[in-house]
Amino acid sequence: MKKAKKIFAVLSLMSAVLLGGCATKPVEPLEVAALNGPTGIGMVQMLEEMEGAENPKYNIVLYQSPDEIVGKVVSGELDIACVPSNLGAVLYNKTEGGIKLLGMNTLGVLYIVENGQTVQNIEDLKGKTILSSGKDSTPEFVLNYILNEAGLVPGEDVTVEFMGNHSDIASKLMAEEGTIALLPEPFVTTVLAKDENIRMAIDVNEAWNNLNQMDLPMGIIVANANVVKDNAKGIEAFLEDYEASVKFVDENLEDAAALVEKFGIVPNAALAKVAIPKCNIVYRDSSDSEDSLNKFYEILEQANPKAVGGKLPDEAFYTLQ
Repeated sequence: MKKAKKIFAVLSLMSAVLLGGCATKPVEPLEVAALNGPTGIGMVQMLEEMEGAENPKYNIVLYQSPDEIVGKVVSGELDIACVPSNLGAVLYNKTEGGIKLLGMNTLGVLYIVENGQTVQNIEDLKGKTILSSGKDSTPEFVLNYILNEAGLVPGEDVTVEFMGNHSDIASKLMAEEGTIALLPEPFVTTVLAKDENIRMAIDVNEAWNNLNQMDLPMGIIVANANVVKDNAKGIEAFLEDYEASVKFVDENLEDAAALVEKFGIVPNAALAKVAIPKCNIVYRDSSDSEDSLNKFYEILEQANPKAVGGKLPDEAFYTLQ
């Protein structure tokens, strides 16, 4: 009897060890960076689902400026990042092919706004100072492009003064009469609602479309190439969740607006309801994005090779392999 009990105890111990060894460890969440603007708005359903989740699939952080993201992408600290479209090409070259395009997430959202009445068209910007953020990023290169096409030389005919982030620009715009700024949605809606003296002077997206007969691809999603290779299922799940979140935002304006307020992207839900339809949030996968994005990169490279990191991304950038 004692011998039987001893054998049973040994078997129980072995079973416990085996079961313990087979226990599934929680999968580490993917580290995701988005910007506190349209890309963040497109992810609000994901942010809500991840909040308080026992084993979240993603750790999503909203940043104020692309500058805060660049180093984290290059170092491999981030698995996925939402960045201005030109910055994807710069990072691809900087990392020597270390990132992949997952898709496009934002179309044109740029406007020139004025605290005053002096600017009616692009030519009226001659001799003026424009506040902007996003130095060495899509907003700067798009602004320079439309200025040059209008015969205005940035730095000579027009002064562009760069500030740290959109919120700082919005504050100065509301505080100083005569201020002109380049701002994206949802910040445009916010300042227009807060100050009746501020007006939308130029639709930069329309100006771009008129010059190039194509949508302005403002933002894209990129991923660490090693993560794409080693965790294909995780990347696929992320894209499915992102697409579902974009659909949720498009089809549930009131609920989405409440979440946009909750996560601090726009000060209140009422403003968010006005801003969301103007934010041009989309989901286009890498294959659907390639043609328009490559054309965009070609335009930027011809104007200034620095805008794309010195050369156009090759086919590997668009291929998830």
